[in-house]
Amino acid sequence: MHTRSSAKRANVPLTSESLIGTEQAQLVAPDLAGAIALDCTTFARSLYCDLASESSIDTFLKKSRSYSTKQRRWKLPQNCAMLFNRDFYTPVRNAVSSILKHFRPGATAEGKRQVVDTHSTDLAHSDGDPATHKSRPSLVITAEGPSFQLPQECSEPQSSKIGFSNIASCIEVALNDDDLPVEEQLVRAAIYARQIFIHQPNRRFVRVLTLIGHDLRLLHFDRSGAQYTPPIDIHDDPHTFVRLVLGLSSPNESDIGLDTSIRWSIVNGRKVAGSLMTRRASDDKETVYPLIQIEPFFCRSNICGRSTTCWSVLDQETGEELLVKSSWRSENRASEHIYLQAGVGVAGVVQMVSCEPDRTQTKELRALGDAAPPPGFENRIESRVVVKRCGQPVSNFTSPKQVLCALRDAIAGHRTLVKKGTLHRDVATQNIVLGKPGAEEGNRGILIDFDLATHFRGDETSPLADWTIGHRFFQSAMVLSSRTALYPLPHSHLDDLEAFFYVLTDIIHSYDQGGATRSIGEDLKLWLETEAPFLGTLKRGFLLEEPLHRSISSRWPKAFLDVFYALRKFLKPIVHKKMVFTYDTPEERAEDWKALMLDVDMHYDFFLQKFDEGIAALEEEEEGERAVDAHAALVPGLVEGPAPQAVRNTLKRSSEEMNIASQPAHKRPKMPLPVRARREIRSPPVLRGR
Repeated sequence: MHTRSSAKRANVPLTSESLIGTEQAQLVAPDLAGAIALDCTTFARSLYCDLASESSIDTFLKKSRSYSTKQRRWKLPQNCAMLFNRDFYTPVRNAVSSILKHFRPGATAEGKRQVVDTHSTDLAHSDGDPATHKSRPSLVITAEGPSFQLPQECSEPQSSKIGFSNIASCIEVALNDDDLPVEEQLVRAAIYARQIFIHQPNRRFVRVLTLIGHDLRLLHFDRSGAQYTPPIDIHDDPHTFVRLVLGLSSPNESDIGLDTSIRWSIVNGRKVAGSLMTRRASDDKETVYPLIQIEPFFCRSNICGRSTTCWSVLDQETGEELLVKSSWRSENRASEHIYLQAGVGVAGVVQMVSCEPDRTQTKELRALGDAAPPPGFENRIESRVVVKRCGQPVSNFTSPKQVLCALRDAIAGHRTLVKKGTLHRDVATQNIVLGKPGAEEGNRGILIDFDLATHFRGDETSPLADWTIGHRFFQSAMVLSSRTALYPLPHSHLDDLEAFFYVLTDIIHSYDQGGATRSIGEDLKLWLETEAPFLGTLKRGFLLEEPLHRSISSRWPKAFLDVFYALRKFLKPIVHKKMVFTYDTPEERAEDWKALMLDVDMHYDFFLQKFDEGIAALEEEEEGERAVDAHAALVPGLVEGPAPQAVRNTLKRSSEEMNIASQPAHKRPKMPLPVRARREIRSPPVLRGR
């Protein structure tokens, strides 16, 4: 990767600007935080052994013009003096090309692979990144096949044919360590890998090679993070070099890290249709769904973590739209499908159709087998669930009543799950969606995303509150304080109810009653910027505050705000009591905690009652407005305009007008204002991302 200028130069320098500390490096810094430096080359040597035997590689080396069997070395420049135009890329490209041409002389059924010099070609990054972000890998292996497509049209003809959407792998080269130290290699490889994950949403892992002089490294990226090998001398071990090149250019898409259960039809280099195959856990029955959209409608941009990806598919038997969600959970977490199964048939909760709880693991992608993982490695397991598609995010509401109905039904569904021993623990605006148009009471709002759910028993044996679980903006004050609390409480239904209140708070501050986005305000901006546990202190203060500022309250009807104030008043003493409990040992607070948990029905009853009262009040207001409109339509002149009047001389005033005009202003009778037909102006809904 070189400087971002797209201009080409005849003499390309072998050194380039460091990316460490740049904006691009900051985007991948979390993914590299736990990067593992392997202490041996076993991982690299164990890969792709089935792609070429020792004898077939020996035959190639004897025939290759890029390798000297006499000197037992690749024909690569050893120092700058031996370079032509300071070009180290062409000799390496020739060596890699010779491997592909010998072992894969033509295109396969899966498509062809080709090594291309891109050290002076700008490859565009994803739309979610700043437009100035581009990359220039030294070499790339381009690919054709059911998972690859040409990049979107752009102004530069050369760039339009190569992009991260049709790259199997990247190879970064430099003449010596001074040009590219290992820290720089990691950052560059991570930047390339992140873009490949984004542009190829069915990727499970990405592998990148760096060749510094004659030292080769394999850098592996998956949802557990990164690991990289120590240097491998390609002169001493040409067989490993050949196998890695063959593996990273394999026509078998699973070899290069792609999930082949998702495939596309390619026309003129672009994806035009696709399908997704899944299996039911109950009977292992295979089901193939056509993709409604070519790309996932939701996909995270980071390498490491849950990396949730959501696809919209069609059930061909029922004609119903379904949602397929793939994610990578930590090994010590239960699969989401366990909690979704508890929600089957429960109103207000997303409905599961099928599941694949254990598709693969990152330890398998790293070929660990039964061996002990290296220190710092966290195994992640891929799961896939198929659920019924609901409506739009709750932030797409168009009226105050729609908000209250959605939250009310989601809370009712949450209550039923708590009764069945399931606690969500990640209540947030983005995890509540509207029911389908015309949904009946109970399904006007749906609670989704049970990745972080847990079993709930309502006593001290339930999992303790963990400030790292959930969205910080919506976490309860007690959960936020668990980072430093002496004796944290178990995460309970009260923490989730408090989170529902913060969802209502978020909507009130971020939108107006028609759904138009508004500035969130300085106070709540602090919630986005403040770390736990101080944010817990801010939230406790928020519960004690005076009425909302008029600039915010004026956006909403009184009946809607009454719900907010009632819930805030209800939560204030409970939050205080819970914080006091965190100073007591579990034994000291046992009886009081048990008594609080026994009031679970009272807690939900109060919440639901206040939402029902708010909905009823808004409906009464709507009924009154409809009555006014109906009356206006029936009374002559209120809508169609005044009746025609006799024409009179406008230069003269009537005697009545003269009498009125002669009186003092404060004694003149008030003249009625003209009545106009009422028209409500409402801003269109805006989907807000946070």
